[in-house]
Amino acid sequence: MLWNLYLLLLFQRSCIWHRDATMVAVDDPVTEGPDPKSKEIGRAQGMYINSQLDDKGLHLMFSVIFTDGEFKGSTLEIQGADLFAMKEREISIVSGTGFFRLVKGYGIMTTHFIDIPNLRAILKLHVTVKHY
Repeated sequence: MLWNLYLLLLFQRSCIWHRDATMVAVDDPVTEGPDPKSKEIGRAQGMYINSQLDDKGLHLMFSVIFTDGEFKGSTLEIQGADLFAMKEREISIVSGTGFFRLVKGYGIMTTHFIDIPNLRAILKLHVTVKHY
């Protein structure tokens, strides 16, 4: 099964800054397209942690919670490294619930838009999952 998710990440609402690290708790929209006005089909809820000394990489852990559409009530559990300076990054789909129970897979993440000073981004996540 293949499809695209768009994660509209607006980090400024929930940052915890520490002198050596940044942790960001997110609860942001997942939409059908890259336009912020696209139909919301879920929420991305979880954390990003600055995990590189040069500040060019994050470790992410979040759930995509589907609130509308074909997969309403289901979740995907995502985790992995996000080296956001790279054009494409591969992250793990480690589990899910509902329709996605017992799935494994991967996502190819690309940056559609990024505004680092204001901690805002629109990410495209092309998802491939397999049911076991």
